[in-house]
Amino acid sequence: MVAEELSQDEIDSLFGDSSSDEKPKEEVKEEVRKFFSLLNDSLEEVLKTAFSLEVVSKFTDLSYVKNEGLSFDDKIIAVIGLSSDNVSTDFYVTSDKEFASILSDLMLMGPGEPKDSLEPDDIDALKELFSQVLGNLSTAVKDSISIPLSIEVKDVKQEGVELPESLYKAIYDIALPNIRDGILEVYSDKDKMDELFKSEAEEADEVVEENESLSEDVPFKEVEESDNAISEQSVSGGLETPKNLDLIMDIDLEVKIRVGEKYMLIKDILDLKDGSIVELDKSIEEPMDILVNGKVVARGVVVVVGGKFGIKITHIETREERIKSLGG
Repeated sequence: MVAEELSQDEIDSLFGDSSSDEKPKEEVKEEVRKFFSLLNDSLEEVLKTAFSLEVVSKFTDLSYVKNEGLSFDDKIIAVIGLSSDNVSTDFYVTSDKEFASILSDLMLMGPGEPKDSLEPDDIDALKELFSQVLGNLSTAVKDSISIPLSIEVKDVKQEGVELPESLYKAIYDIALPNIRDGILEVYSDKDKMDELFKSEAEEADEVVEENESLSEDVPFKEVEESDNAISEQSVSGGLETPKNLDLIMDIDLEVKIRVGEKYMLIKDILDLKDGSIVELDKSIEEPMDILVNGKVVARGVVVVVGGKFGIKITHIETREERIKSLGG
């Protein structure tokens, strides 16, 4: 008797279709995967610098999970705020308390000894460590994904937090040479992350759909009249913001902070050397100018955020004045 040839589906049913375990990974957006990969790079780079050790961080897994039976008992949880212009969410970096205490001890210039409990100084050390990691991550995201994001450490907690139902879960293996290896797990709201890292193609499709909807609902003549009214209003200096301004909201503009200025003769410039001091026209107490498209739109004072310079806005022009400044 000749044996019948089995189909691939029948073979899978006999041995178990292991591909079902991989389905959650297929739902992970590419931009989200890149974000968590950049987080791994930032972890490794900052830990190496902060601890003066050859730390190795390995991004081992990213999957889609349900919030069923998740427990954060005996865990340290860093609550990280993540936001763009339109979407805000939190993600959570978790570790067992022993490994977290080793990280805090190394951050406090200790040898990396584990502790049974974490003191306020340990919590502050972890906040500073994660602030440095996120500062590095912000720069990497800007260069690699081109999405303007605000990332900050909101809190480091020793008790559980309430999580959404659908989550992305990322796992990082951290190797501290001659000390101890540990694991960091990161949980984030899947829906919010998908919305936050929406691709340019998806956004373009939404704009097209919106425009098609408008063209179906409004006769061409009325649209033309509406555009003319907006143009006349803009020329006359009206205060109402044109609705179609939303179409250019994602355009990148260069923002400059002007510390001060000075006019110098060419001979004085040629006399400059290492150690020369150039006195500017602003006093140390005056606010700095914030310029967009060469026009001053706000003023503020210089601050330091995560080891980088920033500026805290103390005065800002009205929305209408800022819109006018974009036109040059």
